[in-house]
Amino acid sequence: MNYLNLWANLSDEVKNIFDKNAHILEFKRGEAIYLASEKPKGIYFLESGLVGLLIIGKDSGKEHLLRFFKAGQFFGHRSLFSDEDYHGNTIALEATRLKLVPKNIILNVLENHPILYKEIVLVIAKELRRCENQHVMILENQILARAAQAIIYLKDLHPEHNWTRQEIANFCASTVSTIIKAMAELEDLGYISQKGRTIEVTNREALLNLESR
Repeated sequence: MNYLNLWANLSDEVKNIFDKNAHILEFKRGEAIYLASEKPKGIYFLESGLVGLLIIGKDSGKEHLLRFFKAGQFFGHRSLFSDEDYHGNTIALEATRLKLVPKNIILNVLENHPILYKEIVLVIAKELRRCENQHVMILENQILARAAQAIIYLKDLHPEHNWTRQEIANFCASTVSTIIKAMAELEDLGYISQKGRTIEVTNREALLNLESR
């Protein structure tokens, strides 16, 4: 069972309720889905496209890309359940189609179908583990290893998306210039190839085994 795809794990009854009350939303690349400090509207189920969650550093004022959501995944749930304003911005990284299930419908279904709580807790637990792993990567690895791991993760997440150097840098908590240098070194080593914005992994095993420098 894929706990990152909540919709696939819902009962037919709950799916029907959500479908009847959902709003279909479409966004072009670069358009905001919601912004920090806005009130939670519900849960967004991603039907197609790619969405990035970004926050602004309090001290630096820089934009940091925290995570991505692809087709089959959902977001907006943590602010909804914690009853807090959104803590970051969500941006469509490519043409995106979403299904928004309003807050009142979500809360009503939870009251009548408590098994849904279990599904959501499992997803949140998986998300927490992923965040912990990313934090360890940033703490322990030097930039070359971080860039290598980020490329593998992002390419696996969405192989068809042309990941920009800015997106990779944000994910690594680095700068674009540093990532460009690291990727040039990875290319010299024969681990990746670059043609314009396109990045191809040519030696996956070497990237995975790359030690910190």
